[in-house]
Amino acid sequence: MNLKHAAGFGALMIALTACSSWKPWAKEAEAPAVSPLSLVAPKVNRFSDVTIPAPEGEAPVFDDAALDALRSRTLTRFNTEEEFLSWLKLTRDAASERGVYSWRGMPVPVAAMAPGEAASPAPGAMAESASDAMVTGSAPSDANPEITNNQKAGVDEGGIVKQIGNHLVVLQDGRLFITDLMPEGNAGLKLSDRANVYRSDEEDTWYDEMLVAGRTILVTGYSYRENATEFTVLKLGEDGKATREATFYISSDDYYSGSNYASRMINGKLVIHTPIYLSGRGWGDAFDAPEIREWRREGPEGEREPSDGRPLFKAEDIWMPVQRVLEPVLHTVTVCDISGVTDASAPACTATAIVGTQDHEFLVTKDSFWLWLSPGEQERSASSEEYERAGCDSREGRAPMGEIAPSVLVKLPVNGEKPSVLGVRGEPQNQFSMDMDAGTFRSVLDWPSRICGANYGEADLTYFDTPLTALTDTLKDEAGGRYVQLPSPGTTDYEARFTESHLVYGAREGWGSWAPDKGDEVRGDGRAIIVPVAAPDAPITVTVPHDVIRAERAGPYMALTGYRDYRGLSMSLIDLRKAPRLASTFVLENRFESENRSHAFNSRIGSDGKGLIGLPTVPRSEESERWWWWSQSSDLTYLETDANGKLMRAGELIATRTDPEKPSPTGYECQVSCVDWYGNARAIFSGGRIFALVNSELIEGVHENGKVREVRRIDLTAKVGE
Repeated sequence: MNLKHAAGFGALMIALTACSSWKPWAKEAEAPAVSPLSLVAPKVNRFSDVTIPAPEGEAPVFDDAALDALRSRTLTRFNTEEEFLSWLKLTRDAASERGVYSWRGMPVPVAAMAPGEAASPAPGAMAESASDAMVTGSAPSDANPEITNNQKAGVDEGGIVKQIGNHLVVLQDGRLFITDLMPEGNAGLKLSDRANVYRSDEEDTWYDEMLVAGRTILVTGYSYRENATEFTVLKLGEDGKATREATFYISSDDYYSGSNYASRMINGKLVIHTPIYLSGRGWGDAFDAPEIREWRREGPEGEREPSDGRPLFKAEDIWMPVQRVLEPVLHTVTVCDISGVTDASAPACTATAIVGTQDHEFLVTKDSFWLWLSPGEQERSASSEEYERAGCDSREGRAPMGEIAPSVLVKLPVNGEKPSVLGVRGEPQNQFSMDMDAGTFRSVLDWPSRICGANYGEADLTYFDTPLTALTDTLKDEAGGRYVQLPSPGTTDYEARFTESHLVYGAREGWGSWAPDKGDEVRGDGRAIIVPVAAPDAPITVTVPHDVIRAERAGPYMALTGYRDYRGLSMSLIDLRKAPRLASTFVLENRFESENRSHAFNSRIGSDGKGLIGLPTVPRSEESERWWWWSQSSDLTYLETDANGKLMRAGELIATRTDPEKPSPTGYECQVSCVDWYGNARAIFSGGRIFALVNSELIEGVHENGKVREVRRIDLTAKVGE
């Protein structure tokens, strides 16, 4: 069984570059002659004579002062590969002495570093994000309208459907299905190409995410045969045909996440965060750097074979940890320019890497990766004596600041500039619990006591914010930023989203988000807590007549979905204009939400509050588990909102359902990547037109007289040109 398919808990573990800029296979210039007088003295291994004392008592890792010898509060790089390996051995020995053991097995094998060094980092900041292209009717041939429900404007997330000019590109089954939206200059739907991303049906590769930049398409997949992440670059011609430009691999573990997305596109550049788990790597006398390699040589029977790989970075490029850490992870942000990539060269990449903790969440903005690094469970364990002294069994109320394990907020600029850090407390639950806007970083945090643990009845939540100027190159162990206690949503499992002006969150009972059965007890009212970011100490609590399983921005509203009883899915709109209020709630009778990813939801709502919302639903409650790997057919349900936020049902675009056990009526067969790990239904709004991707069908609808009705559809598995 592939690790990726174990309920979606695969980790994002791609091994990429670390503070290097490198174009593979470029001939290096000969070094100029150097006078002996100008030679720099050898760099000292600062860990060669270091001894870490045995632990005294059972102090958690972050309170163990003996471990200060293994960190640098001021951001500093390792001097040499020898020094990095000495530090790694000392860290492992200290972890073993303190009973901290990694559950991770040995990593994928990677080639040893080839002779020669990676080039120095190339300067140059990312350009400001181009304004979003607005299209009506026919679009410019290389325009990429933002049709995905992205978290941050200008930061496109890897997904399953993108737009290039007048073509929609769908990634499914390891293939690109390309539809012409303006055949012969008229509005319509015509399948112009179906191109295999994979090269052989014998491959054990899962193709998950797609990004576009101009007419360039980048597909990300994971190959278990190659033990690497595969990137395939294709070009879409004006005729709607895709041609392969290059395929390259980067040594990695499986990157899959059930909620986040592995890849981003910012200003036409691929941006990826890649943690490398150091605890189990097994490095001994040499540092085996991850490698990048092209798939470009022709084999004896015409098959393509991978070229020799090249190392991506040196140990000397790695920033030392600022935290006390015994389960170290190398967090890397890599930026690759994919323009002009061919079979003769892999892309030029720049990156920054820092050693931090295993537990982390990240947010991507146009210029930075924001990492929130928290101690792992083994690094924060408390003794039974501490538990008794704290009176955990009888305690009421929230934990004091002194019981919250210290975390670090790290800013990793995507242009390769030096990172910056801030000591913080608390833990965001995912990327949607964080935001950066107008020079301020903010987050909603869980507030678990390291001694007594989390409150398993109701979530203890805290609002955090800090000006970006508070981050520096030196970590202060005391907590920086502002912390404001927030009302509990009523349970421990909650959904949160930020806008520029508000944080909104609500909760449900338990981890699952499926619909209740007919005989189940009616669920109580839910709470929607609205927090003005300008006055977080003045939150507003609004009662909604259902629990909350999804929270999404929709124009000037926050849309909340959930269930009260077996009748169907409820949606409420919180109007965030002026004084926040519950604008309306609508119950979609006999309709149940089928997918849980953020990309499954979409909206087209103007500044006046009028518009449409679309999300995938199914007619049977037993199909409402909202698993990440939903591969069956959903319908697309649409709701209309008026200027006051009143919701009205606008109807469905219904998928054609066939027996999956029977052959396809078109003769189509999936050969590779046959599970939809990112779902397969998307509501698409583009150029004044409405589309529904429902499994292997693309349906166009029109919104007239308050209803969405079908205009046309195509079967993506039909013959090209039909």
